[in-house]
Amino acid sequence: MPHSFPPSSRIPRRSILQTFAALGAASPAFPQGRQGPNLSKALPEGVTPGSALLAAGCLDVTQAPYLADPSGKRDATAAIQRAVNDARDHQLVCFFPTGTYLLSDTISCQQPVEKAAKPRFTDGMRQSYWDIPNRTCILIGSTAGRRPVLKLAPTAKGFDDPAKPKNLVHIWAQTRNDAPGKEEPEWGKEQPNISFGHTFRGIDIDVRGHAGAVGIRHTGSQGATMLDVRILAEGAYAGMNNCPGQGGGTYNIEVIGGQYGLLSGPECRFPMLAACVFEGQTTAPVSHASQSPPMLLVGCRIDTSAPAAIDLTKNPALTAVSLVDCVIRLRKPGRVFAVHGRENLFLEDCFVQGAIAAREGGASIPQPERWTKVTRYVAAVAKSAICRNGEVTTEGEVAEWSATPAAPDYAALHARHWSRTPSFEDRDAVNVRSLGAKGDGTTDDTAALEAALAKGGKLFLPRGIYRVSKPLALRAGTALFGLHRSLASLRFDGLDPERPVATMPDDPAAQVSFTFVSLGGLVDWTAGRGLVFLSPAVLRIRGNGGGRFCGVTGIGRGFRVDGTRERVAFYSLNVERIRTNPQSEIRNARNVRIYYLKVEAAPHGYGVGVAEGTGNTPLGITDSRDIRLYGVNGNVVTAEKRPMIDITNSDQILVFHAKSFKTGDFAQIRETRAGKSVEIPSDRAAALLIRD
Repeated sequence: MPHSFPPSSRIPRRSILQTFAALGAASPAFPQGRQGPNLSKALPEGVTPGSALLAAGCLDVTQAPYLADPSGKRDATAAIQRAVNDARDHQLVCFFPTGTYLLSDTISCQQPVEKAAKPRFTDGMRQSYWDIPNRTCILIGSTAGRRPVLKLAPTAKGFDDPAKPKNLVHIWAQTRNDAPGKEEPEWGKEQPNISFGHTFRGIDIDVRGHAGAVGIRHTGSQGATMLDVRILAEGAYAGMNNCPGQGGGTYNIEVIGGQYGLLSGPECRFPMLAACVFEGQTTAPVSHASQSPPMLLVGCRIDTSAPAAIDLTKNPALTAVSLVDCVIRLRKPGRVFAVHGRENLFLEDCFVQGAIAAREGGASIPQPERWTKVTRYVAAVAKSAICRNGEVTTEGEVAEWSATPAAPDYAALHARHWSRTPSFEDRDAVNVRSLGAKGDGTTDDTAALEAALAKGGKLFLPRGIYRVSKPLALRAGTALFGLHRSLASLRFDGLDPERPVATMPDDPAAQVSFTFVSLGGLVDWTAGRGLVFLSPAVLRIRGNGGGRFCGVTGIGRGFRVDGTRERVAFYSLNVERIRTNPQSEIRNARNVRIYYLKVEAAPHGYGVGVAEGTGNTPLGITDSRDIRLYGVNGNVVTAEKRPMIDITNSDQILVFHAKSFKTGDFAQIRETRAGKSVEIPSDRAAALLIRD
């Protein structure tokens, strides 16, 4: 059975709407940029000013002028498509109240482009068109009751040919690159590497009975995410086609049925899946066909009658897949991986039943009918290296497993990597506007926010920019949250950039969280039970600091983990284009896990005038212990022979599959102990580095 979460405390919907209506809609002005856009003061045509959810930043698809039917009786396709476009163009959330919405065609969530004043040149391409600023697609479902459902109508056309799969929801970025011989792009062509920040959250999908249907395609880059979604796909082609990765990620998704649960193609960007469930797929729960970026599944469950849990037979190039804290049940004798022979494979602390081996030609698993705990499994292919305690070897296999007497507790594994994030519809959530905060981009909201923080608990920041003139002190139990990082921002005025904008108790038991809100400054993280979820900030984790840090993107200033002994776990970490060397650092720390690290570094930057002189080591690990990195990948060419990962005088270190897109006079990994170094060069993948 899928893991179920305890129901949240909820306030009656009528009361919430009256509260927000009384507070009024926000209309602040942000400077342009990924994390702080200009929020439009205008409303979409036909939307009544002062509508209840507008004060929170939500455009209700069931209200005028959209009137999408939540009963599932009338087709809602045109209404929802209009609402998606209007919410995007006016920087609002496209909000779905509880109900079932009948769809007969694809809902296209497009990041659009417009004619540029003059052509640009990036990544070796010419762009006569460029992204329209502040056009993020944010689709969120209500938490006041059962999740809303997007249901494909039984009579819908074009979804029944598995040779021509069709998406019910498509979140994508229109390419801005000129088509060959033209001064305009190829219209309708997707460009995944610029698909920033788009969010699909808390909405279920039902595509059952359509043999060519795909629930959702969301090939996102930095800040893109998908979470809290159940996809019913029995008799359909796939639940997901691609999924978000670096600086965002894919969390708490459940796919039931379909030929495929996740069909990950060559366009998929650094896929990281946490606490996801794939059950009942007939061809493969997960299929990964990468041109290079590896895939990571952590805290996931797979239950299938297919011959393999992870299908890599369509993979065209060297890649990797790692499974950590996963539960895999094969209902017929098979293997964990169906391989092409171009993949580095890894399992750690996974539970497996029904697998006769991890891969074809690999070591046999004794008594496959029983549950087996895989403490560690590694299979490295040619042109990869294994470095164990300073000794480098080539391809090989490491298998450490043992029978376990009982089925694993998946609920506990799931909870280790996922917990419910706060909602403005929770009964115990406090709207900071009710305590005097304005969020209008002009008023100094320091006093109001200090009053809110003194109360603690769940503090909701509706759409707005909240100007703050001095650092904020958070108390234990504070959860500061918004709807999306681009819609709610704390703007700190006149503070020294080296001083923290937020502090908290230095206590291993303290719980503090930031979710879907931009802090825009240095956070001194000392709470031991923390959560940061897609909340841009510069993190300095020290003292008793710990917790889960999801979708952290270090652009401009890197993170630091210094001296902490509490568990620190990063998910979909993105570090790039930072001028310090190393760009980010773990020093004198213990118990750190990085579930996927995407990196960029180049001496001459990327594009025009961007991050020049940043050919620096993306991550340094010094004087530390019990550190593990699961997948390191990205566009790296370092300067002065600096390594991509630099490890110095550290023990109990594990790095799986470190590989730059590029090769040059630098190492994938350099490990130094007592002044002696060993390196894995950039022309070989570092399949595994272990220091016991």
